[in-house]
Amino acid sequence: MVMLIARVAFALAASLMEQGQAPSIVVERGPCLGECPVYRFKVTAAGGGEFEGQRFTNIHGQQSFSITPREWSAFQSALAPYRPHGNEDITAGHPRCTQMATDHPSVSVTWIDAERTDQLFFNFGCKDPQNDALAQALAAAPDLLPVGKLIEDRRLEDGAWERRPLSVPK
Repeated sequence: MVMLIARVAFALAASLMEQGQAPSIVVERGPCLGECPVYRFKVTAAGGGEFEGQRFTNIHGQQSFSITPREWSAFQSALAPYRPHGNEDITAGHPRCTQMATDHPSVSVTWIDAERTDQLFFNFGCKDPQNDALAQALAAAPDLLPVGKLIEDRRLEDGAWERRPLSVPK
């Protein structure tokens, strides 16, 4: 079953690539009050990626990278449950952000494919319990790609979410 799903996904990706519209995901991590990594990267189902380290990252400036179909599949699968239809902004004032802690970083994820473009904006200061899985997935997703090593790991203040592999239980 998994192989069938993978074959269908790659067939769709190949079809879109032929049309010049490879599905892509753009991730932008914003600053916090302290020394949080600030970066942007784009990755495509075609296997290409571009990373831009802005602040507190191991690499500053732009660096190209490539990914395998397995890495694309793992990355997009990890983020897929959180893809909104349209735009969703989970920040202060959102029903899922009633427990807001200030000075935390934010992340924007933009999914682009032939059918539509969707964007999720999430502030890690939204500490409502229903955000735990979302926050962990967003924080750990870069480690599923070669960009994980380009981002400098930093431990945030006590109580903040930190990047850690998706397979590590909470």
